[in-house]
Amino acid sequence: MGFETLKKPPVALLGIFLLTFAAYAFAVQGTFKTMDDEVSIVRNEDIRSFANIGKLFTSSFFGDKSYHRPMIMVSFMAEYHLWGLNAMLYYVTNILLHAANAALVFAILRLVLGRAEAALFGALLFAIHPVQWEAVSNIPGRSNLLCGFFYLSAFWAYLSAGRLWWKYGIALALFTLGLFSKESAGMLPALIIAYAFFFRSDRRPFLKSLIPVLPFIAVEAAYVFFRRHLGITEVFYWASIPGLFLGFMTFLRGVITYFRLFLLPVDLQFDRSREIYTSFSDPGLWLTLAFFAAGAVLVIASRRKLGPVALFLVCWFFIDLVPVSQIFASIGVQPGYISVAEHFLYTPTVPAMALAVLGLGKLLRLNREKKRVSPRVLRLGLAGLFAFYYLLTIQHNIYSSNEIAMFERTLAITPLNVRIRNSLATSYARLGNYIESEKHFRKTLEDFPLNAWARIGLGKALCDQGKYWECVLEYEKVQDPGKFQELLDDNVHLTYGILLREQQKKLQADPLNSQLHYGLGIVYSKTGDFPGAMAEFEETVRLRPDFREGLFNLGSVYEAAGRLAEAAAVYERMLALGAPDDELTRHAYLHLAEIYGKLGDNDNAARYQGLAGGLVP
Repeated sequence: MGFETLKKPPVALLGIFLLTFAAYAFAVQGTFKTMDDEVSIVRNEDIRSFANIGKLFTSSFFGDKSYHRPMIMVSFMAEYHLWGLNAMLYYVTNILLHAANAALVFAILRLVLGRAEAALFGALLFAIHPVQWEAVSNIPGRSNLLCGFFYLSAFWAYLSAGRLWWKYGIALALFTLGLFSKESAGMLPALIIAYAFFFRSDRRPFLKSLIPVLPFIAVEAAYVFFRRHLGITEVFYWASIPGLFLGFMTFLRGVITYFRLFLLPVDLQFDRSREIYTSFSDPGLWLTLAFFAAGAVLVIASRRKLGPVALFLVCWFFIDLVPVSQIFASIGVQPGYISVAEHFLYTPTVPAMALAVLGLGKLLRLNREKKRVSPRVLRLGLAGLFAFYYLLTIQHNIYSSNEIAMFERTLAITPLNVRIRNSLATSYARLGNYIESEKHFRKTLEDFPLNAWARIGLGKALCDQGKYWECVLEYEKVQDPGKFQELLDDNVHLTYGILLREQQKKLQADPLNSQLHYGLGIVYSKTGDFPGAMAEFEETVRLRPDFREGLFNLGSVYEAAGRLAEAAAVYERMLALGAPDDELTRHAYLHLAEIYGKLGDNDNAARYQGLAGGLVP
């Protein structure tokens, strides 16, 4: 089969499909992962019935009022009704979408570049470049794939519409579906404006060439109004202009990494993040600024040599990165870090690969003129590079099929990635390896003690090991559970239920054990059963009259029940045992001061308040 045959659209599309599917076939061995799959698919009741379609379009993605991606949920709903919770077929859908997008890239580049062979190579690079692995090999990447499909389809329909208004209408419809897939589709009007600018006819005024883009802007305005009507408008703005600038410069530093990954993708990782610049005196910030300033000057100075096609592709690349540029909002992943995830590159890879093809074409033409390198050697070199990228893509698909291997690889590169470490710990817990789960949750808390998910996860890992009291202590350390409040409450209720049954069972075998009565009293008090707690603490101090903690808790229960005189007597009984200068003594003084104040005994209230003040908290 000759190369001219390969350039024919049907043959080219078949080749792209086969190579794409072969590269990503290893991903289908994967299961549903812990990060998003559990929430959006496995435990998502909304996708169980087609009657919920209206709800999908009027509610936010993940319920956090930040994202609105109903078409993603519709795709999951359709799959759920076709093959249930068979994870393999969800991965197959991702691969098919990616292959379809590669076909669209071929169609678009044929129009933009004007050469079928360049379009074919650009589409192949888009399809098999390793940088795409995160979006394609993980089910949550569906938002990038489906948005990319509608975004690229709409752009192709616009480019090929000409005077066919029905195609123009299709482009608008596809654009709308793109907006309902991911917010980044909103950059299509800017892309069309850039195309109109660089490819406009000299005889047609630029402003007149913008008339066809006005309906796209109107559709986007209607979409924004719809989002505001639904209240799905939560955006995490930067606290200050300097903070925004530092975040944007951090993003630009991430773009430099993107440039390197296009050429040498050797440290690809899941959920890549970058530490935010914290000072204007950071040399890295100024080197980043100098890099892009020099690049802008070079592009402007060489604009005539570059030509409209290359300039348009450069603009396209940066236009598609605007939504994640940190300018409009902070895309943070943990305190002090922003996301520079590789799936952000899904559509920017199209112009990047097209530029690579143009550059390679120019180098090949120069080599033919100068005859410095054998054409056979060049062909072998390019084939070797293509094989290198292809094998890396396969390798990362193998990683993605095992989420623990995928997470551990990322942590080997960026050990402070909290989201990944927490996900790894959760993955171990799902497999029943609670010791490894505990280890990783503790590691997160060493670096970020206020991380609620890690604290709750650690408590659950301890509970699953039978360390119920340690589990309860971890739950009590959670300061702000945020969106995990319901999960925390459920876990606490579950753990106290287990403790209650365990303590009652032990007491049946050893009814005179004061420590068991005390533990049962604690459980009763934590669950709000104050009569039960009172009875157990009374039995505790009957069996062990010198047990300070037992007396203190009995006094606390009496106080909560309004039996103030009895509470005061129990606290003073505890203090009569001897009052070491510890926190328990200080709290007893404070409780007595409050009780005597309520009883009208101001002298004793003042005395105990003074004693409490004499102890350092």
